[in-house]
Amino acid sequence: MSGSNKSLQSRMLALAALNMGFGLISSAFSFYYIKVFLGVYHIEEKWFQIAQTLFMVWNAVNDPLFAYCQDSTNFKCTRTRRESVLYAAPLFAISFVIPWFPWGDTNTAQAWVTGIHLITALCFWDTMYTYVGLAACCLFAEISTDNAERLKMVRNNQIGFFIGSSSVFILQYMSNQLENFGAFQTTSIVIAIVSCLLMRYCGLNAHTEKELQDDHDMLNGKPKQLKSQQYSYITLTKQIFFNRDFLGFVIMNFFQEFHRAFLSNFFAIIGDQLISKEAITPFVRSVFYGAKSMLPNVLVIFGSSVVHKYGYFYVIRCAQVMKIMFGLIYFIIGPINHWFIMIFMLVDGCITDSVFSLFNLPLSDVADKDSVRYSRSNPVTSMVFGTNALVVKPAISLSPMLIVSILNRYGYDRLKDDTLSSDEVTTLSGVMFNLLCLFPFIIGSIQYCAWSLYTIRDKKHSDNIVIVES
Repeated sequence: MSGSNKSLQSRMLALAALNMGFGLISSAFSFYYIKVFLGVYHIEEKWFQIAQTLFMVWNAVNDPLFAYCQDSTNFKCTRTRRESVLYAAPLFAISFVIPWFPWGDTNTAQAWVTGIHLITALCFWDTMYTYVGLAACCLFAEISTDNAERLKMVRNNQIGFFIGSSSVFILQYMSNQLENFGAFQTTSIVIAIVSCLLMRYCGLNAHTEKELQDDHDMLNGKPKQLKSQQYSYITLTKQIFFNRDFLGFVIMNFFQEFHRAFLSNFFAIIGDQLISKEAITPFVRSVFYGAKSMLPNVLVIFGSSVVHKYGYFYVIRCAQVMKIMFGLIYFIIGPINHWFIMIFMLVDGCITDSVFSLFNLPLSDVADKDSVRYSRSNPVTSMVFGTNALVVKPAISLSPMLIVSILNRYGYDRLKDDTLSSDEVTTLSGVMFNLLCLFPFIIGSIQYCAWSLYTIRDKKHSDNIVIVES
């Protein structure tokens, strides 16, 4: 069969290329879209909340629908995981560019125009993000079922994502902190093109074990098996959802996404407010913002041996304890100086994003157990990842909706007009600092409890699964 070690390495390389292309645009999109629509387009809070609400609904609905489609249909763009990436890559790249080109003059455009722009940008982006993201997760789970190989893929993917996440630094540097918005727009187009080419490369080369087996069978005269499901969408969802391991994971993952959305969308906003521009030079600030996207990848790349030794369950649990401790300690100490604030923000961001990079491992194990439990002829990996997204994705909208509401209550919406008094500015800064500290403390505590429900502890090796019985 063609699934030799050399072939496996090339397939893993293709998946790393996908993660690099994915990282180029996803890191920049989550980092900039709120800052651009709030700070450059001056969107009204009413339209911002409407856009986030519609985005939240579509975000939750499209994942299981696309998942069922990818698992059960045989269209040209859904036949295999890699072909899903191949045909969706250009549209995904276009969806990244749309937010950075305003629909009319930002100073004279009516509020509803900017609101419709945000709604369109978010929904189109999430459609393509979901479609390509589901295929990417399934490629991770189906290129190899060996856990040692999956850990290698985690490391390789993080190398790709590490290179891709440099897009934040590149955009910060080229646009001079968004001061030169034309340069930002031009650079974003270049980044989108490079991302598309990388994803197309993956779409041509990332064959799964099942795809290779099907090709081998066809060479031997056996008919190719088309995808089909013996269960309906509702039944499949129930089978996946009412599973203790899955429930423990998705509750923990929901709050992880809630925290990540807070850090991704408000990192620069809070940093600009709490870290004085006089104390920190623009170049150092650009490096600081770029490091938030890149350091978590470095941590995963060099920390994969720790995951292999102790298992992902205990690594994730350790990270939860660290978030609780650091958040509480820094809240008690208070903002000492600008450098301490930067260090805390980087530590919190690194812990949150690096641990999130491991989440494909437990979810892949849940998918593996599901296939064995129900003796499925075709894996429903997309449905497992899609049902996870059904629960988790609303956090991406709920987090900014909550934070914008809190910040505007203390005058953030008037900050850009320079109408706040010095006392009001001080109060707003204090609220931002409290959010920065209390988020990891509260979320880490909830996650610690939810993660206790997960019983796979841990699949360190492909043939060694330890289950903790309740």
